[in-house]
Amino acid sequence: MKQSKILDIDPHFSESSYVVNRDLFKNYDPVAMGKNSFCPYDPKNGRFEVTVLGESYFVDHPSGKVLNARGEEFDNYSVKIFILRYLMNANGNEVTNEWISFKEFPDGPIYYSNFHKRCIQVFAQIGNEMPEHLKNYMNFQKAVTYGKGDLSWQFTVTPGVDIVWILWFGDDEFEAEAQILFDKKLTDIFNIKDLAILGDVLMISLKTFTFSLDSKKN
Repeated sequence: MKQSKILDIDPHFSESSYVVNRDLFKNYDPVAMGKNSFCPYDPKNGRFEVTVLGESYFVDHPSGKVLNARGEEFDNYSVKIFILRYLMNANGNEVTNEWISFKEFPDGPIYYSNFHKRCIQVFAQIGNEMPEHLKNYMNFQKAVTYGKGDLSWQFTVTPGVDIVWILWFGDDEFEAEAQILFDKKLTDIFNIKDLAILGDVLMISLKTFTFSLDSKKN
């Protein structure tokens, strides 16, 4: 049997980065952040509720502590940092439905090799080896078909952050290929390192979902 080429991917953004962003977060107006991010803020308990890839999280202000849906601590620092960065930098603009690649962001070509390895290749390999699991994941995300490649979808990561995934199946001669496109509005919200964090968030979510389906079969 052909050995899977899917790479192990774990959050590589550290607790220290989370602490730094928590310290920044306390300086932002929570009401303005709630309005600009489309994420509800409850001033009575000083807490945001943020949905990322179908999972709910709570963010306390001013501490910046990010908790899971049960109000508990968890150790995925990539998603914690992504949430804080988005709340701080969201600008309230609607999606444009103009799609650009990672390379088209400022400094994108510099960091593209790492993004391709950690995100695009992982997505392509999972989709090629487990297409039904990928379809189930897209159903979970309430994605809509996009009409490109062999499989493609448009979906929402968190309110105001939309992306497109495109997959081309591989065969004995050619490797599977993929593309991840981002709404152009995100160039005004995320720097290239934020986009790398988003890539980690996406792949961790996809791998957790698809591999959990595999474990249920066994």
